[in-house]
Amino acid sequence: TNVFAVPHDGGYIVYAPLAGRVMHANGECVAQLKRYVETRDPGVVDEAVARRLGGLSWLDDAAEPVPLPFDRHYHPTAVTLFLTNRCNLRCTYCYAEAGEFEAREMAPEVYRAAIDLVARNARRAGCPVGVGFHGGGEPTLAWHALTGAVEYVRSVVGDRGVSLAIATNGVMSRDRAEFVATTFPTVTLSLDGTADGQNEQRPFPDGPGSFDAVMSFVEVLERHGTPFVIRSTVTEHSLERQAELVDFFIDHTKCRQFHFEPVFDAGRRHRTVGRSVSSISFAESFMAAFDRASERGARLRYSAARLGGPFLSFCGVAQDPLSVTPDGDVTACFEVCRRGNPLSKSFFFGRYEPQQGRFVIDMERLASLRSVIVVNKPLCDGCIARWSCSGDCPVKTGGTVLDFERPSPRCSMNRAITKDLLVRAVEGRLCHYPL
Repeated sequence: TNVFAVPHDGGYIVYAPLAGRVMHANGECVAQLKRYVETRDPGVVDEAVARRLGGLSWLDDAAEPVPLPFDRHYHPTAVTLFLTNRCNLRCTYCYAEAGEFEAREMAPEVYRAAIDLVARNARRAGCPVGVGFHGGGEPTLAWHALTGAVEYVRSVVGDRGVSLAIATNGVMSRDRAEFVATTFPTVTLSLDGTADGQNEQRPFPDGPGSFDAVMSFVEVLERHGTPFVIRSTVTEHSLERQAELVDFFIDHTKCRQFHFEPVFDAGRRHRTVGRSVSSISFAESFMAAFDRASERGARLRYSAARLGGPFLSFCGVAQDPLSVTPDGDVTACFEVCRRGNPLSKSFFFGRYEPQQGRFVIDMERLASLRSVIVVNKPLCDGCIARWSCSGDCPVKTGGTVLDFERPSPRCSMNRAITKDLLVRAVEGRLCHYPL
């Protein structure tokens, strides 16, 4: 179930994700390999074929990865801080519906306790402390909390002992842009493309578009030489224009790393449109954009298409996640960041307790989250994308609870993109997805 033969160009692509192998083979070769897998008799494979393939052990020795115990000690060395639920934009598809609820901002004692926790663990592990600032709101709006957290972690571990990261919408004053550009070694910037798409999908609360403001931020990043990744949400507006977006980004910015994700039915999008984009249309347009990026020396990625695995889980939900909301709740998912979200009952597994001055973790809930791995999803057995998409994002299934039996609406999309990446691998056109 972990070796695949995909028809291609008069033969087959043989893909063994656990062994890290992909090759183009004719029908007779595939038939011999299939007989070997069924019988384990090396005599059914011609010696010349076996020799050219470097032997047959790669069909025998590639064991499935073994998950760590779900009740293991909780030892996070990185934290993501959701400093506020406020936002200066009203993006039409915002999963968090940022800016629509009572304004909340993280208290200093919360981010200090979180930094203390990961700093202790990082010292034991001998690794840098990871501190990231992410959404649920725009982190630069909680300016005193942002600068305070950066200052505090540096006072605890020093500049060299910390790895800082930030995801932002890029709408901020010039002095704040200067701080971000000179403080963070890399920046993830939400930008949906050309002026028409950005202004339509990511407007200010009173209606005007945000394109010019974001491009001003880009200018600051580029003047300081700060590396950044452009993260774009693909809607029906840009579905067939993904290659055009790649050209625009390359022609108008110095960025060469792009991350495209299809919009999904959640939050504000659910209220206003209530549908996702076509899976097959996204896959076809994404691959055209992928090729365009490769031709022009850039990299384009989509979260559920990773050939460098195997990966037991789609994201960090099954590892040692520590993402803290403005209220001090601990969540395993960036997209489940407020108590009003029905999925918070599954994804929240701890909180900051002021009386104790520390985070209290629900280990039973954490063990349940750690079980969200692909080997626990029988519907993924035999899927060519099993070890790359790894069951896909557990939030994207569209349910209100964790459900191992519910397929992702992106399954066909993930399989199609995975197969197209394999085609490019055997054709020598896959320089950024090593096997």
